[in-house]
This record gives sequence, C-alpha cells and structure tokens, in this order.
Amino acid sequence: MFQIQGQLRALTQLQRATAAQRLGHTWIFSGPPGVGKFTLAVALAKTMLCDTPQSVPNGEHDPLRLPTLAPDFALRTACGQCESCRAVDNGNHPDLHIITKELIRYHDRGGTSKGTTLSIKVIRGEITGDEAADHQVEAKIYKRSFRGRGKWFIIDDADLMELPAQNALLKTLEEPPPESYLVLITTSPQELLATIRSRSQIVLFNPLPEPVLVARLLAQGAAPDEAPLLARLAQGSLGRALGWLQDIKVIDEKNAAAARKQAGKDEDEIVAKFSPGGILAWVRQLSSALDALIARRNAGTAVAETIAAIAAEFAALALIRDPLTSKDRATRDGIALALGLAADYFSDRLRLTLGTPAAVSLPGSAGALDPATVRALLAAARESEAQVDMNVHVPTLLAALGTRWEQILRGTC
Repeated sequence: MFQIQGQLRALTQLQRATAAQRLGHTWIFSGPPGVGKFTLAVALAKTMLCDTPQSVPNGEHDPLRLPTLAPDFALRTACGQCESCRAVDNGNHPDLHIITKELIRYHDRGGTSKGTTLSIKVIRGEITGDEAADHQVEAKIYKRSFRGRGKWFIIDDADLMELPAQNALLKTLEEPPPESYLVLITTSPQELLATIRSRSQIVLFNPLPEPVLVARLLAQGAAPDEAPLLARLAQGSLGRALGWLQDIKVIDEKNAAAARKQAGKDEDEIVAKFSPGGILAWVRQLSSALDALIARRNAGTAVAETIAAIAAEFAALALIRDPLTSKDRATRDGIALALGLAADYFSDRLRLTLGTPAAVSLPGSAGALDPATVRALLAAARESEAQVDMNVHVPTLLAALGTRWEQILRGTC
C-alpha cells in the first residue's frame, strides 16, 4: 500500500478509516486514469484479508510514513507472507473478486460482445446473482467468505456500467450483506447514479507529478531524452506513460519482425508496420503537420490525414494487446488521443505568447499564436471530440475539423 506514490490524501483517508474501524461497505476511488486507484484498491483488500496484518508506528521507517498523521499513529499493512497475501498476489484469492468489462466474454453465451461497457450480465454473474435467469446465477456477494475475513469486490471502469447494471448493484448497496466490501474504480464518478454515490465513501486521487513519472519511466528502460516528453504527454498518469513505453517496445518488435519477413526484398519496398517510437513519433508527425498548416505550406486536409493515420496505428496496437477488442472503439479512442495532442500543441503556442513556455514542450517550430486564435482552435477540437462517439462518419468529421482549423488560422471565419 505504501509503495503508491503521489496519493498521500487517499492513503491517509484509508488508514484513518481502518484505524477507527469505520471501513464502509462501498467505496468510490475517483481520479485520472493510471494514478494508482486500482493498485490501492487491491492493496486495501489485501490488508483487510491478511491472516496476520501488521501494525507499524507511522514514520518508523520509509516508505511506511505518512506526514499527515502523527508519528505514533499505528499504520495497518498486510504482512505479505501469509497464505492469504500470497493468494492475492497470485490472483486466486477466493474472497477477492475483480470485475472488468472483459468478463462479458465469459457471461455472454453468444460470444459476440466486445466488452465496451459493463453490462448487467457481468454484474449479476460476478456480484448480485439472478434468480430469474433460465440457469439460476448465484449471488456471490451473499455467500459466506471462504477464509472468514470478508469478501471484496473491485469494479474497474465502474463508470462504464450500463443503467440496468447500476440499478442491479444499487439494490445490493441498499442492504449490503455483512463483511462484504465493494470498491468502484472510476475516472468519471458523475456517470454513476446519484443514489450509488450517496451510499459510498469517496476517495479522491490526484494526477502524479511529472518527476515521479520520469523516475519510473527511466527505471523501466525509457531513454533519458524521451522520458520527460512521455511524462508530459501522460498528464499525470503513470499507467498511461508505462503503457506507451510498452507500446514502443512492441512496435520495435513488430517492425523488426516485418523487416526479417521482407529480407531479400529491395530496401525501398520495405515498409515498417508502425511508426518507430509510437506516441513520440505521432506527436512529431502531428506537430509537423500543424507547423505546416500555420505556415500555409499545406491545407487542413493534410492534418486530417495525419490524425487518421495516428488513429489507425493506435487501433492496430490495441488489437495486438487484445484481439477481441472493438476496432471501431479503438479507432475513435485514437482520434481522441490525437486531438488531445493537438490541444497540447496549441497550448504551447499560447504559452509562447504569454512568455511562460512549458518546462517540456511538444516538438514544433511554429511561433506564438494569439489567445483568441488558440481559443477558437481548441473549441473546434473539443466540438469534434464530442462528436467522435456519435457514430459520425470519421473521415468527414476529420476533414471538417482540418478545414475549420485552416479557416481560423487564415482569419476567414
């Protein structure tokens, strides 16, 4: 639990709750993606399920120290050695249940779902049960715990629960069985029913400082000249930064395999499957296209084509990670990522105008842009991003955005 960096407020809240024996039945861990919400949820469950939990005076030795608590405060932590702790570490503890949207592939007898939402089938199959089903589904939350220390249910991406799934869960939350605990992991708590939020204790998580991300990236093998930009692009999300670093390694492997497969062909015919460098290459490509657009060396259609190419590579990588993922969903996520990169690029141009350049700037040779122009460019990007999930024709959407940006920069709108 205490290895999680940058979440002092969350750690303090949970330690106070365990010390006062006020551990609520339902928790919402809310914050940006990849900042430790899921990791801390598992660590909390591990501590409470531990056969021999440890009580250590606060500040006795690092990392077991929370400056927000008194030095003699007794911190509770898992022993890490008992049978229960080993079972949690191995992912097979009978009283710890991890619920993800991908479980629909187990509960969907037709096998057609791509797992883009958390359906009622998953919630019933993994938590609440369903007595009305043709084949009665047992309610796991009402069963006795195997090891006698309670049952824990961690719902990842809880904001993706469909309304029927939330209503099914709500019935359980109204009268939770004893010694049962639920942790809902979310980046968008507003997507949860107000009645669920009101019955939950909320723990807020912060974006992580860039130095923390840089240190972890370097420890995982990132190049010293690349780690700061990866950290900047990750916007406080360690999970996102490490995911991109892993993607770069996958890209290197795939490109090397493609080169071996094409060995003996004319060198001019060999085409890499992915842009070497992953997101670092994408941000360079997009920045170059935007530089040219500002300098009037190309039209908005060129920027649209660059965004489409980035989204296609992003989707291809997503399918490598999970062949059953939705290609359409991944493509739209890739467009959202590219639009976010463009917003960062425009923000850097505004910082140049204000005389406050970013500590780590995105690649780009264009100079400053005035605030009114940047506001209009960002507004156009936000409007397009809002339409990405509306099943619009993506090429048309991107072409319209490129033309809109071109008009804004030319002062013709």
